[in-house]
Amino acid sequence: MIPPQDGTGTAPRALALLDHRGEDLGPLQCLFQDHGWQVQSSTHPEGSVRLLADRPWRAAIVAPLTLSSHTLEWEQLLSHLSPAFPVPWLVLPWSGARPSRVAALLSGLDAVADWLPHPWSAPEAAGRIDNLLRMQGVLGRNQQRADELAAQLITDHKTGLANDRHFRARLEEEFERTDRHGAPLTLLLLDLDDFKAVNDSTSYEFGDTVLRTIGEVIRHSVRTIDIGARIGGDEFAILMPNTNLEEGIRVASRILNTADGVVVNDRNYNTHIHLSIGTATFEGHGLREAIQLFLQANEALKAAKAAGKHQVCFFDPNRQQAGGG
Repeated sequence: MIPPQDGTGTAPRALALLDHRGEDLGPLQCLFQDHGWQVQSSTHPEGSVRLLADRPWRAAIVAPLTLSSHTLEWEQLLSHLSPAFPVPWLVLPWSGARPSRVAALLSGLDAVADWLPHPWSAPEAAGRIDNLLRMQGVLGRNQQRADELAAQLITDHKTGLANDRHFRARLEEEFERTDRHGAPLTLLLLDLDDFKAVNDSTSYEFGDTVLRTIGEVIRHSVRTIDIGARIGGDEFAILMPNTNLEEGIRVASRILNTADGVVVNDRNYNTHIHLSIGTATFEGHGLREAIQLFLQANEALKAAKAAGKHQVCFFDPNRQQAGGG
């Protein structure tokens, strides 16, 4: 009964005992403490809110004044319990409380919660908490697995960056946001110079090491709000919200200089990394579709390649052509 952990985390075994009606919950508190739990209690709703906000809790038992989620008591409590936080909770209604009212409280919340009719016993309440913790553990593991699968669908397995599919979706989303609000959106397209020669003269495994290295350079050169992606064999993209063309060129130049100093080597091969980068910016006017921004950045990338590689070029919206960075 009442296991130390349920597999969902390493939070201490801390139970919040929220007794708003003045029930005799002493036996319940003693039972949990005998099993190694840290128990803290509150006797009024305001104190319970402060108690719940004070530390991480493994579970909570509530002897409430009301049984409606629309009351101030529950509106405040539910902001600290499941489903808002991974804190399962058990309701102990008063004698004569209608089961339908308790069921209405729990229904529709998608919470890990349960209740016991009056009269209840301390061992029975502890057993219900045990079940809730197990359920919380199952849900936590299922959610973790779902998150892992979702990440696999949007992640390039060689570099850990976003994949082309996710990049295209985010490009559409950010383009629409800029179209509505006018905050600038800058796109960088990066291409490894002479990568085919690397693959032809070394091995595909070494080529993958080069790609992973570029992924690391990109990851450490952008902000958390930026989206770095591998969109082709040796082609990368960086989507930068709230970034104008001048700022984008600075970031591109920094990436170019950072990559230029990197030597990739293993026991058999080594190579210097060189990049060409094209960049374009959308400021909420002049373009109708996200693909147009992509094509502008691609024109700038082509210009960088044609000008001798290993440089940054940008698309000039005023001249409607690519130019040097």
